[in-house]
Amino acid sequence: MKHLSSRLAAVALSAAMLCPAAVLAADYPARPVTVLVPFPAGGSTDTMARAAAREFEEVLGTNVPVTNVGGGAGTVGTAQLARSRPDGYTIGVVPAAPLINQPHMRETPYSIEDFDYICQLFYSPQALAVKPDSPFNSLKEVVEYARAHPNELSYGTPGPGSLPHLAMEKFLQDTDIQIKHVPFQGDGPGVTALMGGHVDLYMAIISNVSKNDLDAVAVFAEERVDAAPDVPTSVEQGFPTTASWWGGVFAPKGIPADVKATLVDACQQTAEKERFIETLASLGTLVQFRDSEGVQKAVEEGSATNGEIINRVLK
Repeated sequence: MKHLSSRLAAVALSAAMLCPAAVLAADYPARPVTVLVPFPAGGSTDTMARAAAREFEEVLGTNVPVTNVGGGAGTVGTAQLARSRPDGYTIGVVPAAPLINQPHMRETPYSIEDFDYICQLFYSPQALAVKPDSPFNSLKEVVEYARAHPNELSYGTPGPGSLPHLAMEKFLQDTDIQIKHVPFQGDGPGVTALMGGHVDLYMAIISNVSKNDLDAVAVFAEERVDAAPDVPTSVEQGFPTTASWWGGVFAPKGIPADVKATLVDACQQTAEKERFIETLASLGTLVQFRDSEGVQKAVEEGSATNGEIINRVLK
């Protein structure tokens, strides 16, 4: 009997050595879970990440510190996330752009295959703003004028290759019209140029439109948003193009299935927390939960779409 117990113990030890992930998953989380943010402290992504981390602490029952690793338009921190140990103790709150845009614009030490996708947590639809004395009152009027006067109108964005730029180029492609792109170094100069009449249109996330009290002809979404309830959507105006700034929780490739399931559940509970919803609303951002499969599909489709646009307009 003694020999049998020894053999069973040896077998259990061997199994644990061969499958350390299973042992980790059974006790997860047994220590703090670090949230990596690939942008500096103080910005919108950082604020949302800290709000999510606060909820994760309650759901997971452990400390969830936030670490900021900025640089390279989010690629430096995203690369560090990809290199982290896939045990569930380092996860990232990451906007989609470093994954679906940047690998098509520069050499990055990662691809979308290097991550496990936990969930989507947030989004903010894009909107098309117009200058104060604009003659346009609807998206249809913009399209009709642009179709009759190719390249006469101009639209601004916060920069080449930004999500607003790619979203507008997708809309131009979908509607077969031509409007000149005028890139700026961020939304500040771009909004100033719009207000001064130096560009006819400006593409930006809806929070920037409402924050700057701009007039807009459309929100590129399926449903109207609380941040601009009087602005009709692209879909209700007969244009199927939708576009948003969004992101969620990602992890290094290869985390244990049980750990992944725990994190997905933590995301879903976080998305239902009133405190989290209110924090995002204060930033002009909406809560949107998609599970692991849903967000992975969104990343793959977004990468394919944006890659095609980047190759067409920037290379």
